[in-house]
Amino acid sequence: MITELAENFAKEKHSGQIRKLQNEPYFNHVERVSKILKENKKSHAINELVAAALLHDTLENTNTNEKELADNFGELITSIVKELTTNKEETKKVGKDNYLAEKMSDPKKMSSWALAIKLADRLDNVSDLHKGTKEFRERYVNETNHILRTLEEKRKLTYTQQNLVQKIKEKIKEISALAGD
Repeated sequence: MITELAENFAKEKHSGQIRKLQNEPYFNHVERVSKILKENKKSHAINELVAAALLHDTLENTNTNEKELADNFGELITSIVKELTTNKEETKKVGKDNYLAEKMSDPKKMSSWALAIKLADRLDNVSDLHKGTKEFRERYVNETNHILRTLEEKRKLTYTQQNLVQKIKEKIKEISALAGD
């Protein structure tokens, strides 16, 4: 099954990587993102979407290249992972918050499927913000709020996307209350 292949591939590629904020194996993050997606998204292509969620950081954070992804997972999954990969040169030019806000709000740059995965990714990321410094937390919350505002202003969101946006907002409120911000 494609999801098991993606899980094993992601485990191998992220082997030895640690998420700084959580101080845990990086694979735990991609696994949580895939679970969030599976819990929130209904689709005839759910297995491919879960696979893409498991692989969403492989091009950006491992030695994986597009050809290797395509050879193992086909064009659909590879194209979704490419949509989810941050262009580091662009983020240097316009800032990560503006880059992501623009990319996520433009259906020509990020498909509806990729956006659902990106929102699941963002939801997982905000879930552990209380573990970061106040400065990091404030910066990430501001970035997230900017992205969500732009997204809601510029793009028609599906029910799944609206639901994930609402969960992100609720998690930010919860984290802010816990941290006393």
